[in-house]
Amino acid sequence: MEAQDDPRLQKGIDEFNQQLFFECHETLEELWLEERGEDRKFYQGIIQIAAGYFKLQQGVPAGAIKLWRMGLEKIEPYSPVYLGVELASFSAAVKRNLDELETVQKTGTVSPAVAAPTLYRVS
Repeated sequence: MEAQDDPRLQKGIDEFNQQLFFECHETLEELWLEERGEDRKFYQGIIQIAAGYFKLQQGVPAGAIKLWRMGLEKIEPYSPVYLGVELASFSAAVKRNLDELETVQKTGTVSPAVAAPTLYRVS
C-alpha cells in the first residue's frame, strides 16, 4: 500500500482537524515508528505541530512554540504538497500562530485566541 493511501494518515488528519491533537499524535506516531524512508520526517513534523497545539490547549505556550518551530522545520522540505497533504497554506497558518504566540510571550500581552489551521488532502 502506498503511504498516502494508508487509512491512518487520513485518520490523523481528521483528528487534527477535529482538534484532537493528542489522538492525532498517537495515530501518526504509528506510521512514524514503521517508516524508515523519506516519509519519516514528514510524519514527525506533523506530529510535532499537533503536539504543539495540544500543549497550547494545556496552557503551555512555551511548549507550543518549541514544538511548532521543530515541526515546521521538518515539513518545510515537503511543501507545497506531500503524500496528498497540502502543506503550503498549513505551514503558513502555523507560522502565523507561532509569530502571534511569540509576540505575546515577549510583550506579556493577553494571549490571542489561536485558531488551529486545517489539514487538507489534495488529489
